[in-house]
Amino acid sequence: MGITIFYVDKTLWLLRYSMAAITLVVVCILSACAKSGQLPATSGDASASSTGVVTVTVLAADPKAYTLTVKGPGLPASEKNGTEVLKVVLGDTLVGYTGHQIQGELSKSEGTWRLDNIWPADPALVAATADAARQISGDLVELGRKAYRDVGDTLPDFALYNQNGEIVRPAMFRGQRLVINFIFTRCTNLNMCPANSQRMVQLQSEVKKAKLDNVTFITISFDPEHDTPGVLRQYADALGMDLANYQLLTGPADEMKVVLQEFGILIKQENGTLVHSMATLIVSPAGRITYRKEGESWTVQEFLDRLAPPTPAAKS
Repeated sequence: MGITIFYVDKTLWLLRYSMAAITLVVVCILSACAKSGQLPATSGDASASSTGVVTVTVLAADPKAYTLTVKGPGLPASEKNGTEVLKVVLGDTLVGYTGHQIQGELSKSEGTWRLDNIWPADPALVAATADAARQISGDLVELGRKAYRDVGDTLPDFALYNQNGEIVRPAMFRGQRLVINFIFTRCTNLNMCPANSQRMVQLQSEVKKAKLDNVTFITISFDPEHDTPGVLRQYADALGMDLANYQLLTGPADEMKVVLQEFGILIKQENGTLVHSMATLIVSPAGRITYRKEGESWTVQEFLDRLAPPTPAAKS
C-alpha cells in the first residue's frame, strides 16, 4: 500500500521552476536501480518467512553478489564454521561493516536467507547515539517544547550515523561551512525531497567550480524506519553526490525525534499520511546557524551567493 504524502510549508509554491529535467533524472535512477536489483526489498513478499532480529558480526562483504558473510547467534549457520552468507541490498555491502557488529531483520525468501533494515550494533556506537539523545532531550526541556535552533544558535550536539555507518557529531565540522537539508529517500513528490536533493548536488558542483573551500553538505533523513546507512549510501550513489564533502545522516527513531525537534522540522503521521515541514540551513565555521530558508523553495544561486566570500566592493 502506498503512502500518501502531504507537506506543511509556509512558503509552498513561492518558486516556480521546471521539473522536466528532475523528473527524467529521478525516473532514470529508479529504473536503473530496479533493473540492477538495488532497490530495498519490500515486506510484501508472501513467500518470505521472517525469523526476527539478529545481531551478528560481519566477516566479509561482496558488492557484486549483494551479500554479507556474517557470524553470530540466531543464524541458520549452514557453513561448518558457523558462518552464513546473507543477501542484502547493495548499499549495505558498501557501508564498511566488515569487522563490525550489525543488527538486522533475518528472513528467508524463495530459499535464500537475507538481512534487511541493517543498523550498526557496535556497543560503543549504540551508546553514543543513546547518550546524545538523552542530552538533546534535556536541552529541549530546558529550552521549552516550542523552541528550535534558529539563526544565531549553535547546532544541537547530535551523534548520528552517516552513509558509512560511522558516528558523526557537529564538532567534527568546526572550521567548515555547512549546508544542511532534510529529506526522506522514499519521497515520491518530485517537487519536494527529490528536487531538494538535486539542488544540493547542483550546489555542490557549483561550489567546486567556484573553488570555495571548507564547505560540507549534510542531508539528514527524517525516516529512520527505512533510511538506514546502507539506504543512504545507495541514495547518494544514485544521485551522484560527491561523498568527499557530503554526509548523509540518520539514526535511531528516539534520537531522530529530538534532533528534528531541535531543528524545527515537524513530522507527523496521520492515518498512513506523512506530514512534514522543510528547511535548509547554512552554518558558520564556528558552528552557528547563519541562514535558514523555510520550505522547499530555494535556489542554488541564492545559497551560492551566501557561501561566497564578500567582494571588495561589498566590504567597503
